[in-house]
Amino acid sequence: MDLKKNYWKILLGLLFALAAAWGLLQRNTDPYAGLSKKTYSFKNPTAANKSLGQYYNEAAALGKNPIAPRQASFIATGDIMLSRHVAEKIKAAGDPAAPFYQISNTLQSADFSFGNLESPIVDGPGTFGGNSLVFAASSSTLGGLAKTKFKVLNLANNHALDQGITGLESTVHFLDDLGIQHIGAGKDQADAWRPAKVKTDGITTCFIGASYASVNDGGKAKNNFVARMEDLDHLKANILSLRPSCDFIVASMHAGTEYTRTPNQAQTIFAHAAVDAGADMVIGAHPHWVQSVEKYQGKYIFYSLGNFIFDQMWSQETREGLILKINLEKAPADNSGLQGPKSAASLQSIELLPIIIDDYSTPRLANETESAQILKKIGLTEKTLH
Repeated sequence: MDLKKNYWKILLGLLFALAAAWGLLQRNTDPYAGLSKKTYSFKNPTAANKSLGQYYNEAAALGKNPIAPRQASFIATGDIMLSRHVAEKIKAAGDPAAPFYQISNTLQSADFSFGNLESPIVDGPGTFGGNSLVFAASSSTLGGLAKTKFKVLNLANNHALDQGITGLESTVHFLDDLGIQHIGAGKDQADAWRPAKVKTDGITTCFIGASYASVNDGGKAKNNFVARMEDLDHLKANILSLRPSCDFIVASMHAGTEYTRTPNQAQTIFAHAAVDAGADMVIGAHPHWVQSVEKYQGKYIFYSLGNFIFDQMWSQETREGLILKINLEKAPADNSGLQGPKSAASLQSIELLPIIIDDYSTPRLANETESAQILKKIGLTEKTLH
């Protein structure tokens, strides 16, 4: 009898041992053993059964759908003078945007506009009529610039101080109120050389400006208010400092011999130095004629875009100008990791848009015949550059 009891005790012990062993075995093969089903269940049961190779293939497929590159465009124009006869036309129309009526759609087609402001802005009537070479434009004439997306204006020119230091100060004040940045002139040299930066769709375009003259004396007198183009040390240092934060750098110069088609030595020295320092494009104004275009070290130099908003109706050449529509593109960030430097923007195309100025104030797009004639004068036949 005792033997029979011991037999059953041994048998029950073996059964418990086998059950415990089986439980341990199941726990080792199921990492979620002991958790409730609700805790570790998958919404997509098949996901739990995917192999490492399947996950790799899915990740590779994602990389085959590239992110679209970033794109930006801006308009560049020549000289803008809102004084004299232009001021009269604005007053007669009762609308500061009157000089822009015929060209507004073109300006609106880009992300922003850039030009050279040749007339100081004052809090008063400004200079009306006549042919005075001392310019002053009323603050009431600025509305057209704001409506046509002007975001940067170069103030470095021979008329920057036509109304003295107070005129320069008021110009900056009124532009600031409109959210328009200025380059080339300011309260001191550091301010005059300070760049303007415009960011559009992740592309940062930067501008610096300089002039052949500080006042309207042919470049003889110098002061601390206007950046001078012969100051190549400042030019190079500023461009080098901009490179890490700018995707595209434009150097603007107000220089050249008036009423001529080809650049002078001072223009060429400045433009080449700017490109050598890292500028992506050089854009000039002042001669009142459209001047030749050069491609130097793979970068375009537009020595003069001629007049844009101006009242020089006394010759065909002074009624002609050139607008540039500059299209940029920047590759998206590398999705494969944090490798490599941030890419800069590349020039995709430059649309050349010749203009004719009518009625002492108002530019319009030139027709096909007029466009061909204007471009021929500077040795170009194509309306798009790459």
